[in-house]
Amino acid sequence: MPANCWVLGDDHDVVVVDAPGEPETIVAAVGDRRVTAVICTQGGRAHTAAAVDVAWALCAPVLLHPADHALWEETHDESLYWRLEHGQRIAVAGEELHVVHTPSATAGSVSLHFPRLKALFTGDALGDSSEPSGPHPTPYRGLALLSDLPSDTRVYPGRGDSFLFGEVFLPTDRWVRRSA
Repeated sequence: MPANCWVLGDDHDVVVVDAPGEPETIVAAVGDRRVTAVICTQGGRAHTAAAVDVAWALCAPVLLHPADHALWEETHDESLYWRLEHGQRIAVAGEELHVVHTPSATAGSVSLHFPRLKALFTGDALGDSSEPSGPHPTPYRGLALLSDLPSDTRVYPGRGDSFLFGEVFLPTDRWVRRSA
């Protein structure tokens, strides 16, 4: 299953989250809106193959966590990107996107959280195929930093359809982690 590409924002201002391929399709989806950044949730080719072309066409920077630099270079050689760090805030369309370093699929994997909108873009932080199959008895390592999110947070994974955060964790998972 190919990686998802998300265009987040309003009629004037957007960010592109992951650019797996078909740069023309991504650029067409953006249209005439201003692009704040092309954000890569990880450095692997499946999430970045078209990032440089999309960023160039839209006059936007590529953002990537530096822990994935070696993966980036495998696909993009010495193409430049801007550093994406845990705790960073990115303004888009009057909202604030929070960067959460969730090393899981790669050392530089990040998730992107819109707190006010109760939306979370996880890339492959939940695994390669993120469709929930019911509660998981063991939380994913990459989501430890996300364990306090409300269960009604809508998760937009790197692959597959969106779902509610509460569909991934049992209610006791949060209690057990805090109590340990």
